Amino acid sequence: MNKTRFRFALRAFGWHLAGSVLVAALASWVVFVLWYPEPYASLLGGAQLFLLVVAVDVVCGPLLTFVLFNPQKPRRELTLDLGLVALVQAAALLYGLHTVWLARPVYLAFELDRFRVVTFADIDPSHWAQRPADVPPPHWRGPHTMAVRVAQPEDADYLEQVELSVRGLEVVFRPDRWIPYAAAAQTLRERAKTRDELVAKFPSAQRELDDLSVKGELPAERLRWLPVQSRRHSDWVALVDSDSLAVVKFLHLDGF
Repeated sequence: MNKTRFRFALRAFGWHLAGSVLVAALASWVVFVLWYPEPYASLLGGAQLFLLVVAVDVVCGPLLTFVLFNPQKPRRELTLDLGLVALVQAAALLYGLHTVWLARPVYLAFELDRFRVVTFADIDPSHWAQRPADVPPPHWRGPHTMAVRVAQPEDADYLEQVELSVRGLEVVFRPDRWIPYAAAAQTLRERAKTRDELVAKFPSAQRELDDLSVKGELPAERLRWLPVQSRRHSDWVALVDSDSLAVVKFLHLDGF
């Protein structure tokens, strides 16, 4: 490679790298701010695939440009080479975004004595039509809260629920069992645990809980909590306001 070609190729590499980083930063903002607001990126781990795809995309695209760029090539040939590089790079990025989009969290479901994170991919596409009208549909900006109707032994559909769970279709992944979050308010208040129970289990959390109280975000007398479970993790807890039942904060603690 002569010095002239090296200089022009290095310049093309730099411009391509800068553009790739800019696009990757924008895509990462969409993923981690809109689709996977914390702590869902940590809870689900699906964003790791996206980061891997983006890292490979950002490195390989500019490297291919560096290898292929030659100012002595005919303009048509150079345009074709760089166009193919951009096409492959865009396809890889779109694949990564599509994969992460399907795995995004769409609901934080209250299920008897815990919260469960439900992703779009957890639901059989043919079952979406069973979603009750009073449970909001999934959207692109973080999960909705909702609740799950869990059949009790005395209920007529209890055996059906057990059979489907044994077959791998847990009740939380069945839209026909979903109910509005507010409809489970009484059960949630009964099952949620107190601040004292959390401090007794995790003394190190007291300072953070005190900060929430001092800032007025969640007074101590209204603080309740429940463990949070996803397909990958079960070592988080959700702090809930006992008045509004709003999930105020997540802590990385094993609530089980």
